[in-house]
Amino acid sequence: MLGLFGKKKIKAEEIIPIYVQAIYDVINKGFDEIAGYINEEKEFEKSPNLSAKEHEWFLFIIYAGNMINIENFFNKEETAQLRRLISKELINFLGKDPDVADTMLYDYDAFLRSLYEQTKNLNKSMSMALFHKYDLNKYQKEHFQKLNTPSPIVMKELNEMVDFFLWNWEDYLSKYKLVFSKAY
Repeated sequence: MLGLFGKKKIKAEEIIPIYVQAIYDVINKGFDEIAGYINEEKEFEKSPNLSAKEHEWFLFIIYAGNMINIENFFNKEETAQLRRLISKELINFLGKDPDVADTMLYDYDAFLRSLYEQTKNLNKSMSMALFHKYDLNKYQKEHFQKLNTPSPIVMKELNEMVDFFLWNWEDYLSKYKLVFSKAY
């Protein structure tokens, strides 16, 4: 069904499984690239040697970043509904104990949100989250270790890389009109 200005209407409940799967696919394909960059970065004194087993931290950081990103495109009620739907779908999708997965998602969201409140930049917040979760400070050159701050070179590259993991709501909403249920 076409809506306003020829946009196809889609129910929020219908897009969420696609959203969760698409982000998961990008995470799975992109983690090796992020890990490879970090492991080979010349700004580090030694390689952090990130491996596939450290994928879960990355997964939760990316989903938390995408949850925060929703706030840039939807009103408060719509955001709350989308966050509930995404949390439920993600927990089911991951096949984890619902209480454990919900707690992990909440913790990562709170952690990333605290960084976002400091930086006011989602990409930088996600990069900082990676920096902290993977304890990258201990691999940096002595100068940045003493400052306990990421090298600007590393941060610039990570900021650009994490952008590829954010759902492009602007493009999506240019083609589709999201329809929300009345029961928030």
